[in-house]
Amino acid sequence: MVLKSVWKGVALTTRVGPAVVQSGYTVVKLSMSTDAAERLSIGSLFGAGVDRNTMAAARLTSLQNKVAYIDVQSYVDGLASAIDAGSSRELFAVFGALPDDTESIELFLPNMGVALGVPVVDADSAGFDVTAAIADAKIDESIHSGPFELNSLVVAADSSADTEKDAASTTVNVSGDVLFATDSAELSGKADELLGAVVEQLELYPSGGVMAITGHTDDVADDAYNQGLSERRAQAVSDRLGELTDLSGWEVTVSGKGETEPRVANDSDENRQLNRRVEMLLTPTHPDEASSMSAADVSASSGDMPDPKGPVGRGPDGVDIEINGVPARISLDSVTRYEGYLVGTVEISAEQEVDVPLYLLQIPNDLLMLRMWSSYAATGCTLLKGNSRHLVVDFRDSNEEHRVLGSLLHDNLTANDVRSVPVVWPDTGEDTVTMDMIGEDDTFGQHLAVRLTDVPVSEV
Repeated sequence: MVLKSVWKGVALTTRVGPAVVQSGYTVVKLSMSTDAAERLSIGSLFGAGVDRNTMAAARLTSLQNKVAYIDVQSYVDGLASAIDAGSSRELFAVFGALPDDTESIELFLPNMGVALGVPVVDADSAGFDVTAAIADAKIDESIHSGPFELNSLVVAADSSADTEKDAASTTVNVSGDVLFATDSAELSGKADELLGAVVEQLELYPSGGVMAITGHTDDVADDAYNQGLSERRAQAVSDRLGELTDLSGWEVTVSGKGETEPRVANDSDENRQLNRRVEMLLTPTHPDEASSMSAADVSASSGDMPDPKGPVGRGPDGVDIEINGVPARISLDSVTRYEGYLVGTVEISAEQEVDVPLYLLQIPNDLLMLRMWSSYAATGCTLLKGNSRHLVVDFRDSNEEHRVLGSLLHDNLTANDVRSVPVVWPDTGEDTVTMDMIGEDDTFGQHLAVRLTDVPVSEV
């Protein structure tokens, strides 16, 4: 697989693969070449901001199996020295061992893109010395490579609800402030609209399963009152869902947790609002029933798109923006539908050298808090469908930290640089998509606001 990219204004060609499983590791070969007129430093190309000379931000994924792996090397020799003018460099990414029956993988490379369909071969067919590659790798045994389950999160544009999916379950959180009046368990006039999203999820699984409905409150009022209110609200939602759809195939449990299980700390009005919610955890008997549906079978999100917060233009044409007052440009030529996901590479360029704000691609804090993502990653690149935002796919590592399949944008942009920001989203089921970045600058600095429309979806 070949990826074309630009780094520090210099064109790079990276050949990815094959991948080989041996001695408890998966080794992926990378061959990088450039026609640069002078030496090119690549020390921070694959790192996660401060992790120079590592592949800390590279991800091996099996999108078919909905899992990701982290590179286990503490240091990569080939990244420490620059590539000489007109020469090439051979590198090896090292991850945990794939299952024996894996035939291909994807390799997510920051500042480059995503290599799809990288073949997994045996050592005899690799074309390189696998044993030597593993022996030379600076493997840090403390790094847990995975596999980690991939998750997708869809949020209402007005933050009234969000839906999270992993391989085994679906969790829908609906805002208590929209479902109910203050201190009330009587459903509001907007409740049916929000619960319709839950019905939509239930109908994806004709065989049914188990659904746990749980009420939650903030920490205002005493514990006993909050516990009772959360129980009454959960029961009201359960009763109404039973009227809106047939729940005979679902084993339903109803409970309240009061203020005991907040999503975020109860330290601001905004956070307390996030904590006032009713959660519905769906564990279907046959999770694959939903994934077996074609994209055309997935119903469209209702409602109108929210107004854009910044400039608007067609993704393939690109849109003019500013970074720290310097004219720049952002584009998204297309995305590729692959194994239930959409894979794309956002490109950002500047007319002259400019320091990139650390938080430029960050999602606003109220959504960032849902996951506690790294502030430096491309969390702000959302796909907007109707009034729903499809956020960047993520996973939870061994330290319980959420990591996204959305590249960093760090270091300065040089003149004529075209920085590649690969991103993976859940499939929206559309022929064209709209990428929307909300912006909303805060005390951390500039966050990019822009909308890219009419981005074509290609099929592999």
